[in-house]
Amino acid sequence: MDRNESSSTAVEHARPPQTGHGNGASQGHSSEHSDEVDLNVPRPRPVWVVLAAVVAVGALAALLATGFIPRQRNERELAADAESAGNAAVLVNVTRPKRAESSVSVSLPGTLRPWQEVSIFARTTGYLKSYKVDISNEVQVGQVMAEIDTPEVNEELAQAKAAVLQTKAAVNKAIADRDLAKTTLARMEALKETQSVTPQQIDERKSALDVAESMIESARANVEASQASVRRLTELTKFETIRAPFSGVVTGRGYDVGSLILANPTATDVKPMFKIAENDILRAFVNVPQSAALQIKKQQEVQITVRERPGRVFKGSVMGTTNYLDPSNRSLLTEVKVQNPKEADGTFALLPGMYVQASFTVKRDTPPLIIPGPAIITNAQGTQVAVMENGTAHFTKVKIGQDYGSQVEIVEGLTGDEQVIENPGERIAEGVAVRSGSDTTSAQAEGSSPAAAPKVKLTEATK
Repeated sequence: MDRNESSSTAVEHARPPQTGHGNGASQGHSSEHSDEVDLNVPRPRPVWVVLAAVVAVGALAALLATGFIPRQRNERELAADAESAGNAAVLVNVTRPKRAESSVSVSLPGTLRPWQEVSIFARTTGYLKSYKVDISNEVQVGQVMAEIDTPEVNEELAQAKAAVLQTKAAVNKAIADRDLAKTTLARMEALKETQSVTPQQIDERKSALDVAESMIESARANVEASQASVRRLTELTKFETIRAPFSGVVTGRGYDVGSLILANPTATDVKPMFKIAENDILRAFVNVPQSAALQIKKQQEVQITVRERPGRVFKGSVMGTTNYLDPSNRSLLTEVKVQNPKEADGTFALLPGMYVQASFTVKRDTPPLIIPGPAIITNAQGTQVAVMENGTAHFTKVKIGQDYGSQVEIVEGLTGDEQVIENPGERIAEGVAVRSGSDTTSAQAEGSSPAAAPKVKLTEATK
């Protein structure tokens, strides 16, 4: 009997006894056959089961060997490389501060002004008869610039001269009255002995003589007053001709021919007849900062340059200073005398009002230290520099002086023996390990350092 038959017999024996009559028994028998499960499934052989388990374990081991284990090894190597890179010394460029030159050129902005500049007003009232010069014309001292017609002043002068004649005639009359009073008094005194006159009459004649004497003095004073009026009006007539007070250039003209000229410079509606500026010598006004104020001396040479005259240097000298620092900007106002040569076409090389650069040669007894400009660090802790000490970076507070762009003066904080890091970046912090090296060497070292290898491994593992 084979395995199938044995299974069938076993199933039959396991069936429970069935009861019922007629149709009920038939229905029960049908339901039993419908709910039966076929259990005739062949059992797997033990050899195949063991073989499948061995294959599964081998596949799992192969996956672990080819994926998980290399990934773990790469992660461990990457962590070790990162730790070594974090602890590695940062390559930096260092330099030692240098002492600045004892003589340094300080270039400061300034503004040119004429050596002299005046506005010419009329001193007499009249009408502009003619003008001889106009704007941009050069004039010499004493040269006639304009003429004014003054009919009213001329009439006043004639009247003053007539008044002089009147006062002189009054003087002659006063002298005659005095002489008459003197003669009358002498006659009265001669008759005094005969008692023909009373003492009262004699006293009256003496008083009349005194009055005559005073009238002479008054008349002579009137003559002086009339003559003074004549002299004043005569001087006013001289102002009919406007002359240049000094040699210069006419920079403005206010009236045309026929305009009414008022001799009242303080009136609000009065404008100057001419403006003259002396341009052969100019003044440059420069605000010198406090750091260089004490080195500015009289007669000190100054070099003047202007952008509109490239390549040319004009000589100047310090005329003086205000000897007072402006509290608003802590600067010393300095006046520089500048020679203004003429060009080939006869015009001046420089013009008043130009913006110029004045270079002063300043000599310093204790020149400050100089370091590269990028070495300066400005943050919440103030102005600092990073220095390398015993292989580590340390920050030192400093005070800067003149800033030249690529270089900066240090007036306090360094002694000159420090190794200053030229261009500290974000990698430089207090206590970070650093070592000196050039930029090229630093770049090569970073390309071949062990810290760069894990990046390739990590990429391969990711792939």
